[in-house]
Amino acid sequence: MADAQPFFGISPFVLGMTRESVRAAAGEPASIETTDDEERTLESWFYEGGSIELEFGETPDARLESVTAWSAEVTLNGTPLIDAPVGELPRLAEAAGVPDLALADDFGDSGACWQSESASLMVWAVKGKVVNFTLFPRFDDAGDEPVWPQE
Repeated sequence: MADAQPFFGISPFVLGMTRESVRAAAGEPASIETTDDEERTLESWFYEGGSIELEFGETPDARLESVTAWSAEVTLNGTPLIDAPVGELPRLAEAAGVPDLALADDFGDSGACWQSESASLMVWAVKGKVVNFTLFPRFDDAGDEPVWPQE
């Protein structure tokens, strides 16, 4: 079982790593997907049978900017979230040390998104169950530049 830590990642994947340091720590990803959003191209690397997703910007020197857990085998600060009923999220978030987790968007049948500003965390649920959570880096006081953790 792996444990995710806000502002850090899921060991051995540390936010801010380069592609080269990710490969050195975990080898080649099982798969890589490229997607275009409204603003830029993103590259997603999948590890552990797709249960961990790493996201990089398109530039060659881009750093690991988010880590998403898709498996119930990954906990957040020791608390299991994946597959939990949505009604349990407030209690589980409190147990994980994320008291400000709040519903940000509800897309009906497509799912709902909860966010925590204090932990730089996003949680997605579909059909009443948590399906994943994503960790992002801490940002500077201006909110412009990521503050990368030490590897």
